[in-house]
Amino acid sequence: MTFLDLLAFKKMTIYRLSQLSGIPKTTLTDLGSGKTSLLDASGKTLLGISKVLKVSIEELLELEPEEDMKKLPPYLAEAITKYRKSIRSDSLHMDCYAMELNSDLNIAEVEGDVPVSVADRIRDRYF
Repeated sequence: MTFLDLLAFKKMTIYRLSQLSGIPKTTLTDLGSGKTSLLDASGKTLLGISKVLKVSIEELLELEPEEDMKKLPPYLAEAITKYRKSIRSDSLHMDCYAMELNSDLNIAEVEGDVPVSVADRIRDRYF
């Protein structure tokens, strides 16, 4: 699970987390995009996130790094985003988004748009 996955499961947006924790939105965006690692975040940032999300700092530090969405084919990045949004909103169509993500992931792998290692990592994360 990544930071953005955790936010989706907690039904939280970066904006809302920023409001509740007092952590600047840009800091949280950098963590969500993978620009900054949770391992490099300050203790104050980790404590603020852990309190709002009700997870331990250790759990935060064990999260997987975020995939660089810019390195993924646009259709696959969009499928991941849609699936996360469906989780966050408890969408009745969550299964459809999961199937779309799985299909797009298979296409990306077969077409050579992503390496097998990346495809396997994404599969392990979501399925």
